[in-house]
Amino acid sequence: MKSSLNVPEYVRDALAGVAQRLGFTSNQHSVDYDFRVLENNRSVVSVLYRVTFREEPREATVLCKVPPPDADDTLLALFEREVFVYGKLLPALEQFQRTRQEGTAATPTTAGDREESSVPFAPSCYHAHCDAKKGEGIIILEDVQRRGFSNRHKFEPMDYDHARLAMVQLGRFHATSLALKKHQPELFEQYRYMGDVTGERVLAMEGFEQTMEQAFENAAATLPAGDAARREKLARLRGCFAEELQNISDTALSEPFCVVCHGDYAGDNMMFSYNGGFPSRMVMLDWQLAKYGSPALDFVHTVFLSTDESFRRNHYDNMLQTYHNALLSHLERLGDDSATEWFPLTVLMRLIKLQARQALVLGLLHIPLTVASEEAAIVEGEPGEEDEDSGSVRISDTTDAKYQSRMAGLLKDVFRLGFL
Repeated sequence: MKSSLNVPEYVRDALAGVAQRLGFTSNQHSVDYDFRVLENNRSVVSVLYRVTFREEPREATVLCKVPPPDADDTLLALFEREVFVYGKLLPALEQFQRTRQEGTAATPTTAGDREESSVPFAPSCYHAHCDAKKGEGIIILEDVQRRGFSNRHKFEPMDYDHARLAMVQLGRFHATSLALKKHQPELFEQYRYMGDVTGERVLAMEGFEQTMEQAFENAAATLPAGDAARREKLARLRGCFAEELQNISDTALSEPFCVVCHGDYAGDNMMFSYNGGFPSRMVMLDWQLAKYGSPALDFVHTVFLSTDESFRRNHYDNMLQTYHNALLSHLERLGDDSATEWFPLTVLMRLIKLQARQALVLGLLHIPLTVASEEAAIVEGEPGEEDEDSGSVRISDTTDAKYQSRMAGLLKDVFRLGFL
């Protein structure tokens, strides 16, 4: 599908290099741009479109991400972080897994064992580059839809099977980070400086404090009228939420267990492939918020923001155990026989208690945004599966029944589990 959208020369050059890498002959293949992905993409962080290389008798499709034309310094910083992840971090983690697999005595013998030992955490990246000063950036990715991956319904809370696989993949990802940190500290050192890209910028945004004040007020309105004790606890958090967010970013509180976190480990940033109708593989998308921090950050983000009260009531302990078992098992595959001793379940529970308030503060904004996005999708038509990033939309009406149910459920669980 042709389009009048201008494709910058640096993008065309990068695509030419990828085509050659994929075995297409220079000047003998066609390049077709499909911007329908762009039309359905609600992202404010990147522009996404599909590119197909054709040279008889074969073709190959990739996804191309670039910053929006009017990207400001914050958006470019976010894009630059994702370029760093795809260009540096993920290749290092994959290489480390292969090296450890080859060096351990218990080398996997079956294809299934090899896949478990060397886990791909994201779509393959063919090219990643960013020059923030020029306002240029590009990430060229494998189109995993061609391998049968798809998005689950992005607005629905995760069910057990999807959430369980998400916890297994998260445990493996964090385990690889911890093992690299332990066995190759010099290489890992650069990842310790992956700070929060947006934290200070968001707190300094004009109107953010007023937005949070309103969000706390709306959340408090979902509590029973006579529940003075919980209203008081929420009011105390309301008075110091900025300090809480800054304290949560203090990695010293969670060492020596800090890892590289995904930073936005939500259901709509995952794609799944299926076997017999059940999710069997998963890749993570949208790494703009990746940072060095407590492993509990990703756990609480998923469990509290991508599931509902009913799920947490029935499966919270199971998710905790699933994540922890996956982390320990993968650490052992990577050659650490003492992981059970230095990272017991009690340590994980302590880390979660330190970080759980972040899930609540994020939920105050995340839930109304999610409800509003769902309402907009119903009006405009469901976005395509290619949507990677969550966009900027209006806040939903907080009298909406879905908002009331989800927010009340989040508060109930935060209090029930003793996090506030």
